[in-house]
Amino acid sequence: MPNADPEDEIAALARQAGELAAGEPLRSTLLAFAELLVARCARIGDRYGDWDENAGDHIRAVMYGIPDLPSKIPTDRESP
Repeated sequence: MPNADPEDEIAALARQAGELAAGEPLRSTLLAFAELLVARCARIGDRYGDWDENAGDHIRAVMYGIPDLPSKIPTDRESP
């Protein structure tokens, strides 16, 4: 779901996992859990790459559209 609103994407994933019924709104506690999980994954990813550009930055860019972070997945030619 690239370019989707992060909350919409989280809700869709929660529905896929059976945590939300179709049309059920995203609960604040489920959103908080998802954001904590994303942050944890990003912290793990911070160890891969360098301080200027790493996997954690990529996770944050994809999930939150943070400007100046690499949001696209590089092709084989662009990979280090």
